[in-house]
Amino acid sequence: MQDAPLYLRIADELEAEIVSGALATGSKIKSERALSEKLGVSRMTARQALQHLLAKGLVETRTGQGTFVGTPRIEQRLETLSGFSDEMARQGRRVSSVVIASDTRHPDEPSARALSIAVTRKVHRLARVRFADGVPVALETTDICASRAPGLLEIADFGKASLYRILTSHFSIVPTTAAQTLTAGLADHATARTLQTDIGSPVLKLTRLTRDQNGDAFEFVRSTYRGDYFVMKVDLSLGASISA
Repeated sequence: MQDAPLYLRIADELEAEIVSGALATGSKIKSERALSEKLGVSRMTARQALQHLLAKGLVETRTGQGTFVGTPRIEQRLETLSGFSDEMARQGRRVSSVVIASDTRHPDEPSARALSIAVTRKVHRLARVRFADGVPVALETTDICASRAPGLLEIADFGKASLYRILTSHFSIVPTTAAQTLTAGLADHATARTLQTDIGSPVLKLTRLTRDQNGDAFEFVRSTYRGDYFVMKVDLSLGASISA
């Protein structure tokens, strides 16, 4: 680490203070000038350190006020298939859900097309607001082929229970692979009200088609995540056929 550029060493020290809680969410970070004077570095070096933290989502700037410790981002890994509850537990966050819709109905066209079923068939629809550490961070609407899981919605309280665990234990449906798409968007009035954010604030919209251990599609999910709480992460490797 001693070989790292000076600005990175400064940024790492500030990040350690943020992660440890020594610098709490909402705390004001020293200005470039104050940091440079305190640490005996140039203002350019101090600026680079702050910009590094800004790029990582650890701090935020407020016009005319300065730089502050930002809200801790939730890391959503895109190459791993896991339920929301399990992913939040992995990150040490307190998770809860509120069910806002739970019924069996005919699928809309996007859902029927994704699941390769006729619109005359039925799906179990489960719409939940997802909370992390008491904050509403996502709106998730899930359609499950009703023929694959008869009586699913009566089995458990999905405000508390894990959908994937119920599907596996009661119906021998093991979520195995999924195809996901991710787009950026802005919160409309209904979304802003549900997620307690501002109209027009950034959101991330994700759709996922999930297949079981036999390769059969059984679930279609449409989720909206608060852009100020989530960062989507995926690990990439250089393909063998690609040259620099």
